[in-house]
Amino acid sequence: MSLLRAGRRRPGVRAGRVVTALVTAMVMTVAGFAVAPPAAATKATRVLIKNDELRAGLFGLHMRARLAGVDGFKDLMASASLVGFRQANPAATEQQLTDHVVALRNYYDSKLTAGDLQRPAYQFALRMLELTALAPGAVKNAPVMRELLEATVGTQLNNYGDMLDQVKASQFQHSWYLQQYGVQDQVWQYVHDLALADATFRAAWNAQFGTRYGVDAAADVETLSADPQLADWVDIPAIMENRNDTVAWTDEGERQAAELMSRVNARIVDYNEDLLTLSEQYPLTNGGAKPSEQVYQATMAKATTAQQWHSHASTAFEILALLVGFANPAAGKVISGVGKGAMQIASAIMGYQTTTASKDLGKLLTAFTSQALAGNIAGAISALLPIFGGGNNPDPAIRAELIALRQQVAQLETNMHARFDRVDRALARIYVDMLQQFEVVVNLQNATNAQLRQINTQLARITERIDLWGSLLLNVERDDKINETKELVDRFVGYRTRVGREMDYVNHYEPASSALTFDLTTEAKSLLFAAPSDPRNPDFPRDPDAALDLYGPYGSISYLHADAVRKGKLSGSVGTPANPEVWLLAATGYQMLLAQNPQHAAQMSGQAETVVTSGEAIQDAVRAFSEPREPTSDNPRWMNDFLYDAIMAYRWTGYYMAQRMAAIRDEIAQGGQHDMFGSPTQPVPANEKPTAEPTTVPSCAGNSPALTRPAQVGYTDLPQELWVAQWGKPDSKVTLCHASDWVNVLTRNMGGWEVTTADLEIKFQVRQRWNGSNRIVREWSKVFKQGVICRTHETQTGECRFLDQELAKWDSTYRGDFQQSASSVDNTEEARERSRDWFYGQAARYYTTITEELANPNPANPQVQTLHRLNTQFTSQARLMQTYLKLGFATALTQDELLALNLLGVDRFPADLDGRNMITDSFERARANYCADRQSPCTLKDTIEGPKKNQVMFSCANPAKTDPISYCAEWLMYDRTDTMMRRLNFWSEKIQNGEYVEGLPAVDLALRSIETAERIAKGSNA
Repeated sequence: MSLLRAGRRRPGVRAGRVVTALVTAMVMTVAGFAVAPPAAATKATRVLIKNDELRAGLFGLHMRARLAGVDGFKDLMASASLVGFRQANPAATEQQLTDHVVALRNYYDSKLTAGDLQRPAYQFALRMLELTALAPGAVKNAPVMRELLEATVGTQLNNYGDMLDQVKASQFQHSWYLQQYGVQDQVWQYVHDLALADATFRAAWNAQFGTRYGVDAAADVETLSADPQLADWVDIPAIMENRNDTVAWTDEGERQAAELMSRVNARIVDYNEDLLTLSEQYPLTNGGAKPSEQVYQATMAKATTAQQWHSHASTAFEILALLVGFANPAAGKVISGVGKGAMQIASAIMGYQTTTASKDLGKLLTAFTSQALAGNIAGAISALLPIFGGGNNPDPAIRAELIALRQQVAQLETNMHARFDRVDRALARIYVDMLQQFEVVVNLQNATNAQLRQINTQLARITERIDLWGSLLLNVERDDKINETKELVDRFVGYRTRVGREMDYVNHYEPASSALTFDLTTEAKSLLFAAPSDPRNPDFPRDPDAALDLYGPYGSISYLHADAVRKGKLSGSVGTPANPEVWLLAATGYQMLLAQNPQHAAQMSGQAETVVTSGEAIQDAVRAFSEPREPTSDNPRWMNDFLYDAIMAYRWTGYYMAQRMAAIRDEIAQGGQHDMFGSPTQPVPANEKPTAEPTTVPSCAGNSPALTRPAQVGYTDLPQELWVAQWGKPDSKVTLCHASDWVNVLTRNMGGWEVTTADLEIKFQVRQRWNGSNRIVREWSKVFKQGVICRTHETQTGECRFLDQELAKWDSTYRGDFQQSASSVDNTEEARERSRDWFYGQAARYYTTITEELANPNPANPQVQTLHRLNTQFTSQARLMQTYLKLGFATALTQDELLALNLLGVDRFPADLDGRNMITDSFERARANYCADRQSPCTLKDTIEGPKKNQVMFSCANPAKTDPISYCAEWLMYDRTDTMMRRLNFWSEKIQNGEYVEGLPAVDLALRSIETAERIAKGSNA
């Protein structure tokens, strides 16, 4: 179905109409290529079309629209190899040409592995170039192979910043979607031109490729224009009817391009929604729902269908760019650039769906990782910069679609923020930074080169964070040395583009390549960049933490391995490999220098081999950390003992920390059975709180009879805080009792008589025992006048009324009056606050004790107060564990989102690491939830919501009566390391079975690039 509105095509216009329009236009065109004025010009002139360019362009677009996936790229490279073979063997027969293609296809099939087929686009292209160069009968030094080499390995991108930005940020890799257009154009141009001049080549190519793709390599414009896809995707007659007006021609082409962009954006909207649905159905969490194989296969099929649509849409953009370029070259470049950027983003988002649908299925999806998604989007944004060069401004409708495209990338970040954060918390920040730069790009007006340079530099800084770069620890001396390497790269890489002529061997290539070789083989493993592993060296770091502080993970490879050997955890030696970060800077510069100057590289003997050997030494060293063990019946684990012990050491320390925190909790609780971290109004056991008011009230002193409870006296409605305190605080019982006694007692002697007068006070009290004394919560009292209560004579005669006798009259004489007029005192709120403060004070004391002990390196009782020492050890062990896994399983980490989630993401294993202090900050947050100051004991806040408030690192559901922070830290430690060990065992088994090879991906890419460039430069299988 056409992508354009049906109303734009005239009824009955089909492919034949397209052919007539194009042929008629060319007959009326002069033999030159005329560049029309910019679109802003108002003068309309006739559109001039160059027949050769149109013919070659249509042939290339025909092929590009039909090349799909691995098989399509095989045919592209086989065609390139056939051209090279013909260039080297001009007298070869058609059969010999055919035999060459057949042999090459067989070689591809025998060498390509399942892992190769899952490589990212750039790496797969590199692999195909390498296989093409290695194939029996390959002509490695043919012009076409040399050009493909530079286009792939040593490309010189449109660059508004330093060449270093391209090298350091691997922009050549992340911009491959853009580059592959140029590679295809080169190949198809070669095929088309050679077929026009060489009937034998034409016959061989047509037999092997043309028949399957429905095209003759030497087809004329009329035949190529009859391609039905042209009529389905581009309304060429609507453009051609404006052949006498360059402005109208350009406007119509831009209108169609904007409409096509709108359709692409609509697709991306659907991709975003589908991706969000998949992510919600199969969240990136431990134990989350796992997609089935059927879901994965359905997503893969959907991605394949989408990629075919992308291929057709990409071709449509290029057709529009080609046609518009005849009238306005600048506008044509804009359409081409916008189309490539949009399709790269669409393909990346669609491809990432397959990663989401493959969660925990053990798929090797290197092409669709979260890092690859970020890299492709950054590359696409960078690829848009050239369309703004020279002050160009896109058509308003196209700019509007660019803004819509940026909004879809923003929607992607919104939908997937949590997932990206879990994979690697740096990813979420990267997307924010990319969106900021995208916003700048789409709003550029009359951009200067200085503006483009600044944007390009910012994008380079973003993409370098996606790869290995950016963590090198520099001091002044290191920085000086790094700057020397940077100066070499900036001066000599891209020399031809910058200077306008080839560099010479003696003054340029030889000294530059030798200096870079020295940097990556010698300087990169010098004391400046690599920690010494021999304890006898005076600069030997005192412990692994010191090594990591001084040199970082990549500068400590040899040290860490030797340290493990000394402790009996590993064996053998890895020597002193180069620091991969320093090595990569020089090696990638060397790679591009070699690829851009193969004629000079061919004169160097053994240099590339030396470079490769130094890189392989890095890979061998990091693989030592992940080398699998042989399972046994007693221990079926594939993961090696070294990593297992490192993880278990971390877990044991975490366990001891949790035990110490539990001891602090128990000491503060003093045997109380309440949950000190819960609510002060939490439920209490039935025997801790009366359910009904008592019928009688006992004496407080226990020396008087119980009295019937007056109607107004009660305590079952007391605030819950008092009952919680009674349950949890020793000697804090709440009682209801009466404290009745004689008052106003007066004794007088009268003529041998001792006369005592008094009043009777009856008091009912609700008491709360508190810190050894009774606190009155409620009191009801009344004094009853009594007069003489005792008259005794010195002769031992007389009579007295006793308190018990009088209280016996309670029901008959006093209760009614008491209920009517007794006075009362209510201290309930004071008691509630006292109980609340005690309750919250326990947790405040607990968290204050924890935070103070965590922060104190010199406690008064170091044998007991162990938290600072344990947390320091815990942090060190976590750092080592993370470093070992980042080095030993670098490739697995790029493919396994679950492994990355537990090791690197925002929800990683708990530790005070990488500026994210999950232990100390979480306990400090809990303390601050209770305390208004840093005193001990602290002043409690007026409003307290418990330790979980504002906790962003620990949020698990904890059992009652446990500290949620300590519990969640311990639970997270076990959960994360359990999952990590399961995933590491999975990858270790794959290593053992030869299903994949570990190593640092960036180093591997550089090695393969250098090896391929060297083989092509020297034209040998060495």
